[in-house]
Amino acid sequence: MLFIAMFFLIFALFIMVRVFRGYPAIWLGLILFTFGCCIIGLAGLIPRFGNYDLNGLVALPLDQPSWAWRIVGNLSLYDFMRFRLWSAIGFVTALAGFAYSYSYQNWKVSDLSVIGVILAIDIYLIRSYDPQYLFTLYIKGTTLLGNAAEHGRYEQQLYLKDDIALGLIIIMLFWAVRRIFMVFTNSNILQKRVQALCVGIGSFLLAVFFILLFCIGRSTVLNAYTMATSLLPLGTKYPVFNSFYIVAVPLVTMIAVSMVLLAIFRYGFLGTSRIGTKKLEQQINVANQAVRLALHSFKNRFLAVQMAMNMATFQLEELQGEKVERAMTQIESALDVCGEALASLDKLHAQAKQFNVNPRWINLQELVEEALHNCKLNLDGVIITKRYPNQKILVLGDREHLANVLENLFNNAKDAMVDRRENENPPKLFIVIGLEYEWGYIRIIDNGIGISRENLHKVFRPFFTTKPSKSNWGLGLTYCHRVIKSHRGFINLSSKLGTGTSVEIVLRCRENINVHSLIWNKLEYVIRKSRSVRSYHNLG
Repeated sequence: MLFIAMFFLIFALFIMVRVFRGYPAIWLGLILFTFGCCIIGLAGLIPRFGNYDLNGLVALPLDQPSWAWRIVGNLSLYDFMRFRLWSAIGFVTALAGFAYSYSYQNWKVSDLSVIGVILAIDIYLIRSYDPQYLFTLYIKGTTLLGNAAEHGRYEQQLYLKDDIALGLIIIMLFWAVRRIFMVFTNSNILQKRVQALCVGIGSFLLAVFFILLFCIGRSTVLNAYTMATSLLPLGTKYPVFNSFYIVAVPLVTMIAVSMVLLAIFRYGFLGTSRIGTKKLEQQINVANQAVRLALHSFKNRFLAVQMAMNMATFQLEELQGEKVERAMTQIESALDVCGEALASLDKLHAQAKQFNVNPRWINLQELVEEALHNCKLNLDGVIITKRYPNQKILVLGDREHLANVLENLFNNAKDAMVDRRENENPPKLFIVIGLEYEWGYIRIIDNGIGISRENLHKVFRPFFTTKPSKSNWGLGLTYCHRVIKSHRGFINLSSKLGTGTSVEIVLRCRENINVHSLIWNKLEYVIRKSRSVRSYHNLG
């Protein structure tokens, strides 16, 4: 049990180090820290009032407390009770604060009333279960011992007091867990839904075991009746602790923490760099090495052809005649083709190498318009419908790489719409920009030929393409995947053969990130660009 408590405390510090990623990191760290303190309080309660060695996964015999338990054991009874009370109230408040900050989108007047209710409940619990106040209730109860009827009503009031406190805590925990799961039901972004599901499951498990371990039974923190009648937090008899829930704590801890870690490292929770599919990453790295070698060889050959063309042009300049002019025209056309080919090779080489992201705050609407302008000729004849929000949505990213990603997607959509059979609906492109919680997204929907189910999971693989291999290498979507992943974002693809394709780019946005997040992002960028102390002091 002590190991579990220490694990929660250390994990809480790990989470709170990510304070610059937003307020949810602070609240999540407080949840873990206070839950660990609750376990320490329970571990100190057992040897103090019930000398039992429980079986199961409890590592240490309870009749020989460790040094950490002795620290709690050296507290006076009142201080020990306050430690347990404040830890329990802190857990409930932290879970409510986390649920609010995690699901926050826009400030509402009703939010102020919710915060007021939570604070009022906290004040009520702290006042009602402070041991000094419970001692005054004990004095009051002793004066009623001669009147059985009055004393009976007095005890009923104490029972009711404990029931009300338990009900308030259950309501707060239910509200918090429900609010987290509401993110799962309300969001349209796949990763946000899975992230909310993982965090919600972890929060639900901790909330349930918090009630079972610390709010009901003889070891409850809500002990107004026992304190006001016996001055003991457990009653007049030694408690028989139910070891079933205590033994289950390691399993619940493993599940809850696994859910949180999955949300952090796989689905971008708290702004963490996500871990991609290992097999796909290996394929991309191998393909990039092969592409760089091939491009180097091709570039040398094109340069040789270009040099030969330039020498031929120099020799033909001294000659005259219609045939010479025609040959010069053909050579100039060939030089233009070589120049375009070399430019394309340079672009492919830049995409295949380990590129560096140069982050700046970018307006998504301006980014989309820039990419559309660059693809204007290729999108000629396509009916483009746009749906943009009223406010600006800013993301931290590399403008050049993100614009290239959008151009790739627009060109792919045009190619898919050209492949449709004749006499069907005209090519249409639907572009949506939106904001959900801390994520901004761009959805590109076309009415092209679509992608079959068996090919859908292959599209990000290097060299995979359904287009003619002479003109397409199958590296466009691979490049898109690399760019979005380097921005700690997601790219989602859904398609139905014969209906069309929807591509969604999800990036962390500036909205709903607190001031500390902005400072941290700026600090990250400056430190990465310059190691000098002078650059560090010019952050303002």
